[in-house]
Amino acid sequence: MSKPSSTDWELAIDLPLGVVASQLTRIEEQLRLLNMKAADFVKARDSYRRNGAIAIRLEHINRALDSIRALMTDIETDIDATHCSSDAVYSRVSDRKHYPERDD
Repeated sequence: MSKPSSTDWELAIDLPLGVVASQLTRIEEQLRLLNMKAADFVKARDSYRRNGAIAIRLEHINRALDSIRALMTDIETDIDATHCSSDAVYSRVSDRKHYPERDD
């Protein structure tokens, strides 16, 4: 059984996760800015009520965040399970004693 190379791992998992992390950081910054603007806007207008379009957008964002949380849990579970099982397989293979071929 051949062990996947670290280059394969980086290209398939590590680098894309880094890109996603950077994108999410930018999104977080944008949401912080929007939060500050919303707070200022609400202070200026005490009688402000959010309209339907804003409520729908916020609901879509919350659904997307819930989905992202579920996907992150799945990814973590898959990586942990793969890591544990591959470590067990490779340690069992390396622990075997090598005997010359015998005809029994």
